[in-house]
Amino acid sequence: MRKNPMIALLLTVVMLFGVVGPVMAFTPGAILDEVRLMRTNGKASNDLITQAIVDLSLIESQGTVTATVYESVLENQTINTYTNLLKQPPSSCTDKLTRFNFELTNRYRPQNTDLAISVSPDRLTVQTYVYGQYKDQAMFAFLSGIPDCLNNEPYNRSSSDGGSSWIDPYSPSAIGTDPVTSFKVTSFEIASTTYTVNDEVKTMDVEPYIKNERTYVPVRYLAYSLGVEEGSVTWDGNARKVSISKDDTDIALIVGSPIMYVNGQLTNMDVSPEITQDRTFLPARWVAEALGAEVLWDDATQQTTIKIPVEKPGN
Repeated sequence: MRKNPMIALLLTVVMLFGVVGPVMAFTPGAILDEVRLMRTNGKASNDLITQAIVDLSLIESQGTVTATVYESVLENQTINTYTNLLKQPPSSCTDKLTRFNFELTNRYRPQNTDLAISVSPDRLTVQTYVYGQYKDQAMFAFLSGIPDCLNNEPYNRSSSDGGSSWIDPYSPSAIGTDPVTSFKVTSFEIASTTYTVNDEVKTMDVEPYIKNERTYVPVRYLAYSLGVEEGSVTWDGNARKVSISKDDTDIALIVGSPIMYVNGQLTNMDVSPEITQDRTFLPARWVAEALGAEVLWDDATQQTTIKIPVEKPGN
């Protein structure tokens, strides 16, 4: 995970749950009829349509946006909060989000997937709908791309770089075809002691930081964000060793050593855990990947995305 020096970095942990959605026939443009029918029935979502409601009311004053997602006939709800965004008028945001949505439609429609968008008259709310074979992937792409979308100029397909290259990581080829049915976003911010878990803003007693072009996060907060249960992170003060257990994976790291043990097997890292302000910090990428997560780095936005497969009970 190579990085340039920066003031702030957003570490985004996206929880992905592998559940296959309903099989449906796909007709381009049918999304509009399905959305009308869903609204007529007084629903925020159903088994054909997933909806995200983006609240822009705090973007100009605080640089904060929330996106509430509704999925399935049960209208399951998750809330994602994006902070440290470029402060701008909501009307600018609606233009950017609309262009982003239309380009995602261009890219996902050949995959039998459609998107639609509506904007409230006061420009404070944007509603995005997805429908079709890869609707979950398309919604994941839209949600993941909100910071890029709002921190860049409006998307322009005819621009000299082929339509603003920041959008490419959200294309079907980059997102993949693995089922995605939960859209939870947890964020750490460099030089900030606050982070978000399960829609709740929490506080750490130390701040993540960048060293040797690597992101260091306090061990317990990193582990918990990766789905490690409380009590499954232990510290041996004599050996200066951190142990982390999750499912069938056991990790051991020693402060000052670039060697990590995963289920007893030695792995050589290019950085070492260290103690800062009496707290143990771990390199985020090495630990995340050892626990089965996929780690992506976007140098343009200085953002790390960690996809964590989590199996729902009964699946």
